[in-house]
Amino acid sequence: MKTNKSTNDADKLRQRAERFLNENKSKSNRQLTESEMLKLIYELEVHQEELKLQNEELKLAQTTATQYAEKYLELYDFAPIGYFTLSKEGAILEINLCASQMLNKERSHLKNSQLGFFISDDTKPVFNLFLWKVFTDNRKQTCEVTLSIEGKPIIEVSLTGIISSNEEQCLVTILDITDQKRAENELKKWATLFLPKAN
Repeated sequence: MKTNKSTNDADKLRQRAERFLNENKSKSNRQLTESEMLKLIYELEVHQEELKLQNEELKLAQTTATQYAEKYLELYDFAPIGYFTLSKEGAILEINLCASQMLNKERSHLKNSQLGFFISDDTKPVFNLFLWKVFTDNRKQTCEVTLSIEGKPIIEVSLTGIISSNEEQCLVTILDITDQKRAENELKKWATLFLPKAN
């Protein structure tokens, strides 16, 4: 596909160059002297070398851009924390592997679905407020909600979100804090057993 586009672009460029050359040729019908011809050939050779160098620089830039894209993809996809890109309505626009595993679905089935569908009814208002604040306050927001996923135990998560530069989407991280919450609850339970009660 890319090769056909490149060939078409090259053909168009050649046609433009030929038209330009023919127009300029017809304007000056005089014969060139031998020294003028040699100078013109030299200029064309220099220009040809310049184009070769520019082409090499473009290839290098393209290779570098591809490497950065691959690093970004690896960082995004295989990060140990979940990432989402959400719309203002809470639709999942982008999702990484970790986040899709938390939601227990393939990424292809999650795109354009509502993140709110996976949030428990009792914490849905917290999520809705979080999403609203991300888009209205233009500051980093955090909240804790519970994921209610069919076939999986309840997962407590921390969401951190910030509006993206186009202000139509937000970037959200999701972190499983189930073990942390369990430990906090255990500490509270033990504290009530051993701490003296106030009179």
